[in-house]
Amino acid sequence: MSSDTRQIKGDYFQGQYHIDFDRSDELIKKYCPADLDNLLWKAPVSYENISKIIESAYDGFKVWRQTSWQERVDALNRYKEALIPRTESIAEAIALETGKPLWEAKTEAAALISKVDVTINESGKRITSKDYPQIAKDTDGKIVYKPIGPCFIIGPFNFPCHLANGQILSALLAGNSLIFKPSEKTLYSAQLMFDALIEANFPKGVINLLIGRGESASRMLREKEIKGLFFTGSVEVGKKILSACYKDLSKLVSLEIGGKN
Repeated sequence: MSSDTRQIKGDYFQGQYHIDFDRSDELIKKYCPADLDNLLWKAPVSYENISKIIESAYDGFKVWRQTSWQERVDALNRYKEALIPRTESIAEAIALETGKPLWEAKTEAAALISKVDVTINESGKRITSKDYPQIAKDTDGKIVYKPIGPCFIIGPFNFPCHLANGQILSALLAGNSLIFKPSEKTLYSAQLMFDALIEANFPKGVINLLIGRGESASRMLREKEIKGLFFTGSVEVGKKILSACYKDLSKLVSLEIGGKN
């Protein structure tokens, strides 16, 4: 893969990518860990886009929450089909960005596709409405699951696509819009995966992408419009997230920290 073909497109919101090197707050440079002379790509960070991304996700949520179960399943299946021709490119990008062997990166890229069916067929059962007749005298019970709102997904660097993919699929299937912030170390592989989401043709605002480091994530997670927060990473960062969010009882916070598979 030539370095000329690896171009970061920027933040994605309101149905298109936005990038401006001249007005960036920070510039991220990524070198291959197996060859520190190999500059893979450069990416500008814009704090100004955060409010625009939140607005986009909120607008998308208002539309997506009204869609039927079958419409959501169809969209995820379109995403799966869009992933197939990108598998080799995603695997190569993962290997270059993380330094893991190509064979291992290929297993991760392939898992993106299989995870779609697993999510639809297995995870989908968890949010199916349930009836409980006669839970008490002359009383029937019912559980109805509803979308919660825009979800902010902070991806890890070690499995940059696979782990985030599971959270992305679950959020979308449940009727939520999403904002995905991949690790600043693996932006290109995440972008390739995100391009498949774009090709799946979700309504405008349902899928959004944020480029940045910890400061960008910190600014985003404090916003009241964010109703779901998913993070995979270190215990230290997980504690910081809890400290920032614990007063907002409207947020669902899910942390995978310090795990050993």
